[in-house]
Amino acid sequence: MRIALFTFSDVLFKQINEGFEQSGTSCTRFTDELSLIRFLQRDSAALVIFDATQSQIPALATLEWRSCHFRTDLPVMMIGRSWDSGAVIEALDAGVDEVVIGTANVDEIMARSRRVIARCRGSRVVDRLAVAGYTIDRTARTVSFGERRVSLTARELSLAWLLFMNAGTLMSREQLAHAVWGKDADLAGRSLEQHIYKLRSKLALDNRDGSQLKTVYSLGYVFVPREQEATECREPVAA
Repeated sequence: MRIALFTFSDVLFKQINEGFEQSGTSCTRFTDELSLIRFLQRDSAALVIFDATQSQIPALATLEWRSCHFRTDLPVMMIGRSWDSGAVIEALDAGVDEVVIGTANVDEIMARSRRVIARCRGSRVVDRLAVAGYTIDRTARTVSFGERRVSLTARELSLAWLLFMNAGTLMSREQLAHAVWGKDADLAGRSLEQHIYKLRSKLALDNRDGSQLKTVYSLGYVFVPREQEATECREPVAA
């Protein structure tokens, strides 16, 4: 079993790594989120721990990657030394599975890690997402709307799932590139634009009278449901 630990602290990594090694578990350290996502794409991990004791590290890209790749078996835990209740609520709402606050010792972190790993192993994978008359079936890799049923590629499905799940929220190009491609926006830019174009065409999201997939110039994209005006779009919330 392997743990992915995001931290800038040499001391904390050493303490947690030694704690897990005693139970036969190895820790891999990361200091940037894109490298972490690339690791998760090719290797297995039982848990991701984000250290937010030195800075408010945004785990949003990892949570979005986990969501659009349907990795409900991969729990995310955050450690925060001086978080207030608002920061804890924000992290939980963003999808963090466990939050450790205060001056928690390694034994507590280990105990909470075992608990959240066991809990997520028994979690049920969400197969369908219904928004504004659209139903995404991830198993069949299709989207149904009206009387139409459209097949999507794997990346089209991941992109649609992420945009629909965050309906009304602006998703930056960087967020989408990290979550779906595991690359910087500069590297995934052309492919991202092509996939957005295909989704608009396949899902009839360019109709002014219906739901739309809008481009926010130089920022990103937002799925605007039929019943929601574009002016109601929310800014993305960082964990």
